[in-house]
Amino acid sequence: MIEEKSFDYKDYIQRRLKDITDLDERRYAKELLLESLGEMFAWTEAKYKTLEQRIKNDLDNPWEDFNIFMTVVKRSDYDPINNFWHPVCSADIASAKEKKGITVYLMADDAGCQRFFNQGIIEAVDSVSGNRYCYHITKSERYKICMERTYKLFTSNHIPWQTIQLGHLERFFDLVPDKDIPSDAQPVFQWKDWEAFIHQDIIPLWNMQRKMLQSQEFRHPCIDEVIYEHIYYLGDENNGGDGCLIDAEEDILSIRYENNKVILKTKAETIGDVSICRLHQGDQGNSYGYHYAVLSNHRKDNIAARYLQQSGNFIQTPMELRRKIEELSGSFSIRAASYEIVSSNKENILDKGILEGNMNHFIGTQVFTQDQRSLLVFYFQKEGQALCDYLNSDYLYESQIRYILSQLQMEFLEYKCVGVLE
Repeated sequence: MIEEKSFDYKDYIQRRLKDITDLDERRYAKELLLESLGEMFAWTEAKYKTLEQRIKNDLDNPWEDFNIFMTVVKRSDYDPINNFWHPVCSADIASAKEKKGITVYLMADDAGCQRFFNQGIIEAVDSVSGNRYCYHITKSERYKICMERTYKLFTSNHIPWQTIQLGHLERFFDLVPDKDIPSDAQPVFQWKDWEAFIHQDIIPLWNMQRKMLQSQEFRHPCIDEVIYEHIYYLGDENNGGDGCLIDAEEDILSIRYENNKVILKTKAETIGDVSICRLHQGDQGNSYGYHYAVLSNHRKDNIAARYLQQSGNFIQTPMELRRKIEELSGSFSIRAASYEIVSSNKENILDKGILEGNMNHFIGTQVFTQDQRSLLVFYFQKEGQALCDYLNSDYLYESQIRYILSQLQMEFLEYKCVGVLE
């Protein structure tokens, strides 16, 4: 990618004026260059910026206001008045008295998470009675259900689906006891080698806020056919730049936003509960304890990407593929050194420990029920630490690569996209 850098012509002219020894000539040159040509340069630069902004507005991305950000925080540090961050699952901030097991967050890389899951069980010893208990390690099913519901929400609102970075959610594990444990028991888990990686009382947060709506006007039947319009007011909050998704029990024919209200068209005279899911963008707020890595599907903005999305003409050259990877890399420094197309049974590729783009697994197989596609293999090279200043974010590096592969897989259905970290 060619990066354009701004040229400070004022500083350049000031520096070159010092080379003129004659003071009268220097004064005349300064008046001519800075006051005359300088104004022309400033006017031209302002016009170019205006033109660039007009082009960006014309080439608007349909998902620009629907970016999903995700992070984790200690339960005790959760700030309910932070308008940006909200719990992914409301059960995470509910009372834990009725929970039979616990949920832990494993701050380890992908290989470590797989070893922990394959271990199968974790033992605990009651500090009071000395009884030993056995806990089964399972994936947190509630987060998978939440992502499935989010995908259906996007499709029902006719918003193009962009892969959600699931790096944090994949590291939550439920520890379920194999038998009932007395209420007065105080089990102490025997983490052994996992002691430094296990974190309890960690919950995931994202920028989606759900709010119930109530219709405040009579229904308006359309003239041409039996279609009803239901009007809901969003409140006095400023929704500029924030994406809104409507969750309703009935099938929605269309959604229209007007002056801080939403108008739903349905064929039903009455509809059930309606809620709005607001995706906050912009300022993420500043709350105590919010220092863990932020993962998102936000793309680096550039005019080339907007134009290609608008025109629909994708020329898959090596430069274009590298641009897409850079666009999806987020706060991580990720570079694809090369790529190749190989058969799915090539042994020397499979032995290298490939990374798969499997973050859209809840969508289901879109094509190829018997997957015999060739492999589109990307070779990634790690370039130092993550570009962000968050605490301990390097363990999420491979998750970011799998997120990139997951999004590329939606564009290259004829191949199975995999990656190799060299």
